Amino acid sequence: MHHVVIAGAGVIGLTIAHQLLLQKSEIQKVTIIAKNFPYDPPTCEYTSPWAGAHFRPFPHKPESWKSDAREANYTRITQEFFEKFASLNPDSTIRFCKGTDWLEAPSKEYMELGSGYNTESLKDFKILEELPDGVKFGAEYSTYCLNAPEYLKFLQNAIKQLCKLQNIQLHFVKLTLPSLKYIKELYRDVSLIFNATAHGLQYNGGYDPACYKIRGQTISLNITEPTPYDHKTITHQSKDGDWTFVIRRSPTHYILGGTKQPNDNYPLPRKSDTQRILSSAAKIFPDLNTSDIICINVGFRPARKGGSRVDKSLHEGLSVIHAYGVGGSGFEVSVGVARHALALAELERPESKF
Repeated sequence: MHHVVIAGAGVIGLTIAHQLLLQKSEIQKVTIIAKNFPYDPPTCEYTSPWAGAHFRPFPHKPESWKSDAREANYTRITQEFFEKFASLNPDSTIRFCKGTDWLEAPSKEYMELGSGYNTESLKDFKILEELPDGVKFGAEYSTYCLNAPEYLKFLQNAIKQLCKLQNIQLHFVKLTLPSLKYIKELYRDVSLIFNATAHGLQYNGGYDPACYKIRGQTISLNITEPTPYDHKTITHQSKDGDWTFVIRRSPTHYILGGTKQPNDNYPLPRKSDTQRILSSAAKIFPDLNTSDIICINVGFRPARKGGSRVDKSLHEGLSVIHAYGVGGSGFEVSVGVARHALALAELERPESKF
């Protein structure tokens, strides 16, 4: 394999590059092409830096069982990798903690502890007996939080270091690709393309019609006094379906969320969303100081009807590995998706299973 090109520099694209280089494969050149990179000024279209981020599991739904099971497997692979990686790389910002879910109107899958949400698949999982007012179901498990923008920078720096150590040429190319085919026109020596564009850029142009955006609005908080949320992350869903969560990014920076608004492309903060989040937080997290707001965040989660796409296609003799449409689970599934993508390209260690 001579020249690998990765389209996209969100958490999926960067993780593919990172995992590829950790394999120490016979690669001579790596090129990452993207409109935005981790050190660029923030934009709502470059979604990854806006993430909280934490791992929050879901039980598999009957109507999406196949994709739910596949994506749950990605999250477990990622968590297992992070457990070892975080201890060796504290500057990655990955930090393990307790995760708690409080649901006012839990689905049948939650109540029955369905696949993907029980002791068989989650570490330290247990049902909570004591619950806040209005909450009908509660559970806790081992999870992690990380500082999304800092972790992305960490990945980019790690990619540079690994390429230097292995004497691999590395190029970061800032470009808006009109098509995947254009990569072949730019680089005649390209051997393999990984398509980690959020909304599924196609070989001949255009985007995957199954992809859509989920608008997310959150609040960045500056918290300087001791807080109980330093070692736990809590997610609450109201009977109306609204989500409220708190995620630690750093000792003084917390993310308070949030909205999940499918097909909503409004790029600016909405006062009504901010008020709803703060009002909910005052009731659910009364011991959280929300008075010092750093900023209001808006990003668009890149989702896909039918679940994420991780597969392989062949175009004019060139293999393209697709890895996109993961919605708001980018960090949670990142290593699992990357290893599946590498396996499809026959660049993954043989013991991995997907």
